[in-house]
Amino acid sequence: MQSLRTRPRAAATESLNRIVSEPRPIAASKHPVWDVHTHTTLAPDTHASLARFTHHADFVRVRAHATAPCCAEIINSRGEVVRSIEHNAYDAEARRAECDRHGVAIQVLSPTPMMIPDYVEDAADAAAICKILNDGNAAIVSAFPQRFTALGALPMMFADLAIRELERVRGLGMRGVEINSNINGLDLDDPRFYPIFEAAAESSMAIFIHPWGGFMSPQEGHLKHRMHQERNWRPWLLGMGLETALAFDAMRCGGIHQRLPQLRVMYAHGGGAFPAMLGRLEHGSYCRPDLFREASQVGPYETVQSSGVYADALTHDPWVLDMLIQMLGTRRIAMGSDYPYPLGEMDITRPDSDDQARNIYPGHMIQHLPESLEDMKGAWQHFHWLTRETADGPRRLPLISSEQKKQLLSETAKEWLNWK
Repeated sequence: MQSLRTRPRAAATESLNRIVSEPRPIAASKHPVWDVHTHTTLAPDTHASLARFTHHADFVRVRAHATAPCCAEIINSRGEVVRSIEHNAYDAEARRAECDRHGVAIQVLSPTPMMIPDYVEDAADAAAICKILNDGNAAIVSAFPQRFTALGALPMMFADLAIRELERVRGLGMRGVEINSNINGLDLDDPRFYPIFEAAAESSMAIFIHPWGGFMSPQEGHLKHRMHQERNWRPWLLGMGLETALAFDAMRCGGIHQRLPQLRVMYAHGGGAFPAMLGRLEHGSYCRPDLFREASQVGPYETVQSSGVYADALTHDPWVLDMLIQMLGTRRIAMGSDYPYPLGEMDITRPDSDDQARNIYPGHMIQHLPESLEDMKGAWQHFHWLTRETADGPRRLPLISSEQKKQLLSETAKEWLNWK
């Protein structure tokens, strides 16, 4: 993996200095911007103290970068670099400064998914790792409580300990938890997880489902070869969408949404592939009811209408966002950026390209979409890399009213987090 902004490591310090010293002005939004999808890592100063967990094969920790003082590296138990990161991944002041630069009022912090210890078979270690992750995010929130709130990590394989940690982070002021799309290969409708969802519903804690594992890192030989991360970045670009769709299917068919309609569950990356597959899921259960005898009898469309199903707006495409709005409505969609990772809607200027910068930043798509036909021409300049033509002729950007923008940018986030 390359650095967070997909720049060569040697340019990391220079690039960060340029960002700090020459910030691009961001037009102020008419509405406060809440970013529900952001990630953190542990800080490099935790590196030595976490050595006790390196006997777990998939454990990762953070160490200081050898040459770039603004950066760090995520390393695995073998000491191999998994990902290079910049200090906005773990430093509260750096994040606050970038929030100011991007016009973000509040970020919702979630652990980086690979750091959640679903793979740890030792209950005490799994609980300890989650506590370390959660206390790290609690410290960032404590530094700037008006700018950050956080979601916790849970040792999902151990329900009693997960519920205990759920209660602990709630006491710290967290309003929800992040879980992965599968738990060490187990679908989310596995009966051992239901008590955790039930406890979250009873305590009004939100759930954020983020893709990880599964199709992103398959073990079967042929599929592993086809999904190899060097093959067109497939695990992240395609595997994530598939994983999120499988998570929704498990939560729907497994009856979690039906039995706990008050449980507020947000699916990352615009819901992945599931919004586009709702019709197929609905039709399939109608055509082959014999294959759904053990599944919830509440259909996919009814599930998204009657249960606490949410998605972030991270679709990267105005027409896909429009489809998502048609499926869920703006009261179920919240702005998310995936900050600070490369797939986030960040203000990226490619150093190897002279192309016009896209000037992407959290909420850009929502804020720049036209509110009327008269706004259409001006709106197109913010989407200059998209073609204005189809095989059938000119097309137009989706229209989103000011009230819809307000809902997407802040109000849905507050409702999902039960923010009073």
